[in-house]
Amino acid sequence: MCTIQIGSGSLFDLRSNLKEEIARWEEDGIDLNIEEKRLGKYNFLHFTINGQEAAKPNEEVFRQQITWLVTDLLLDQVSKKLLQRMIRIDHPYLSKKEAEALSKQVVCTLTKSGEKERFFRIQKEVESFLDENDSIFLEGFLRFRLKDYFFELKENLEETIEEFLADKEYQEFIKLLQYFVEIQEPKVIEVHVIFYSKDNFRLLDEEEKPLDQEYLLKALGDLREEGLKYEDLLLSALITLSPQRIILHHSKSSNIVNTILNVFKERVAFCRDCELCRNTEEKE
Repeated sequence: MCTIQIGSGSLFDLRSNLKEEIARWEEDGIDLNIEEKRLGKYNFLHFTINGQEAAKPNEEVFRQQITWLVTDLLLDQVSKKLLQRMIRIDHPYLSKKEAEALSKQVVCTLTKSGEKERFFRIQKEVESFLDENDSIFLEGFLRFRLKDYFFELKENLEETIEEFLADKEYQEFIKLLQYFVEIQEPKVIEVHVIFYSKDNFRLLDEEEKPLDQEYLLKALGDLREEGLKYEDLLLSALITLSPQRIILHHSKSSNIVNTILNVFKERVAFCRDCELCRNTEEKE
């Protein structure tokens, strides 16, 4: 008889993840005896092939299927659970829901990048290990036998968390600006924003005349003294004016354009073919 043991930590529900595979093996005629044993906080499933006739072919087929199954578990559920545990330890301020979403995102990102190569590489490691051993502990195997993949997970996790926190901070910033816009009375009906270059803009009123209100000049003057970038100056000017309508001329996709859209939403319109746009093109 052939017995193979698959073990996992308490964070990973091994039996439920193997339910479908076990049913398929039984349908394929593999006569299995399955025992579940616990060793402290660790859980082990013991798979034993019953019967003596044609034992060798059955054992080879079963070992191959176990290899595929273990590889799938390592690249999916085990990776996600280890990532969630790392998040809980290194980033305890993140919620359980956020940790689950981030771990899933990391695994999905790696799956899309070099999926087949990574699968075959890990499959060979699992196959080599099971040729010499009848017991495999999933989390330990990933951490110590698949060190390159484990560090790949960690690196991608940190990058994903950095992007997540930056986006979260940006969304909070946008909400604050939206609040400022909502509580202010519009000071002008319409503002035309002319983009001359990536660091030069001009504001015109509804009659397409340059805006020169004292309160706006003062606000921009104070901000210029603080050494802010042009994007900050433009955003501050628009929030100060809080116009009912903003028309962006000759604009290209950029951070500042996206921010204006997020803050002012339905107040924003685009124009790419008017006299102001054509004049801007001539000056480039």
